[in-house]
Amino acid sequence: MRGPSPIPVPVDASGQPLGRYYLMSPSPVPSNSTSSSSPNSLSPDWSNQPSSVTPSEIVLHPYLNDLSDSERQWVLMEHSRSVSTASLGSLTDALSPEFLNGGDLPPIQFNEKEDFGSLAECNMIGSCSADPSGRMCVSIACCRVPKNTADWDRLLRFGLVQLDKICDNDYSLVYFHHGYEKLNKPSWKWLITCYRSFDRKFKKNIKAFYIVHPSTKLKMVFRFMKPLVSIRAHSKIVYCQRLSELAQYVMLDRLDIPQEVRVHDKNLRARSVDNMTNTTGLGNNGKSDIPAFSFQPGFMRVFGGCLSDTDTVPLVVTDCIQYLSLPKNLREEGLFRRCGNASELKVIKECYNTGQYIDLSNYCPHTIAAALKTYLRELSTPLLTFEAYPTVSSWTDFAEDKQISLCKKLLENIPPVHYSCLRLLILFLNKVISSSAQNLMTSQNLSIVIGPNLTWSRHTITTLADINNINSFTQFLIDRPQLFDRQVERDRGASPSASVTS
Repeated sequence: MRGPSPIPVPVDASGQPLGRYYLMSPSPVPSNSTSSSSPNSLSPDWSNQPSSVTPSEIVLHPYLNDLSDSERQWVLMEHSRSVSTASLGSLTDALSPEFLNGGDLPPIQFNEKEDFGSLAECNMIGSCSADPSGRMCVSIACCRVPKNTADWDRLLRFGLVQLDKICDNDYSLVYFHHGYEKLNKPSWKWLITCYRSFDRKFKKNIKAFYIVHPSTKLKMVFRFMKPLVSIRAHSKIVYCQRLSELAQYVMLDRLDIPQEVRVHDKNLRARSVDNMTNTTGLGNNGKSDIPAFSFQPGFMRVFGGCLSDTDTVPLVVTDCIQYLSLPKNLREEGLFRRCGNASELKVIKECYNTGQYIDLSNYCPHTIAAALKTYLRELSTPLLTFEAYPTVSSWTDFAEDKQISLCKKLLENIPPVHYSCLRLLILFLNKVISSSAQNLMTSQNLSIVIGPNLTWSRHTITTLADINNINSFTQFLIDRPQLFDRQVERDRGASPSASVTS
């Protein structure tokens, strides 16, 4: 049996190895054909460096000693290239013991008033309510980064300013890696400085980091940074080789996915089908491998259905609100902000979709709150309807006296069952803020987690500016429950709405 292929050790013109010895074993590696005095023997001071070693003989930094042979080969190739090219910086410098133990690189500071010019116009960072758990979802598209980017610190400051607008609450991050190879490469030290620039609130509230179309190099970068990243933070990273895998975690139709990324994914899928056809004779006939929602036939779909299919407020809404209106649940800290149990949420959705009985008292308030947000977010037509989106998404452009008249007109124009459901929801949220001393949920906090689930555009992706306007409109409603008083309801001619239990 043939052994592993030898890997060239990077050396300079005089034959001395490039970089520091700690990337490899500081103790001599035995050679089968030479003695310790031979020029080919390996010693800690690199005085006599062999021309090649096998992958099994390479011992990396202790944090990286579990690399496969192919990964070890990549390390040496990248090490050689990074030392000879100034654009990447030195890999060994970034992995030096003194740097890993703290180093001398300060975190990047940002100012929200800084003018970022073209960076703000390239749409490389977007946000929407695409996360099934009700969290805000931030997307970063590498293919939209200006190709001549040289000031990576400025790019980082721009990203920090955008994230700072939403990171006070739970959020998830989607990174589309396709397009990276076209960019100027940042240094290794900059990548680690980038991580250090995210303070506690950025790291604490991010619940998932989805990396789409990752390259081997990108995975190695995260492996190199393992000494600096906590186990909990590292566990939030999810690699998605295809958009179909990402569809298990976020709602793709709400996410701003660049066309270039979609084309790249389609090409990858086509190559995968070709390989499958060549090896097994099977294929998927060119159909998309993004899974479709399925539910048991014979029952009306509740989650993902249409609110106008019924004349009354859906049972899932009244059940959730009645349960959450119990005094002990109203006092639950972080109600609607904290995430529920994903597996329990799946059970709740299945029970309502298949008409099974379910006792919500068996679940924690955070899971029930997540179920209510999920129901609103998955409606085929949003609660405030598509027609209300242009007004709501530019809400802060109107003066307050104009806002009142616009709001009344908007409420008059939505379908009766939408109005009844919205009224029930707003009156309940007003109860939640009455217990804000215990649950810490003010009208502003509630608007941030509820607003994006009330309306969205039929044709365009919701931007961060749009979401801020939607949240402002939601807070406007929560702070003015009198807009839904019974006289207004009778004048409007809406169907009787359900009441909230005390």
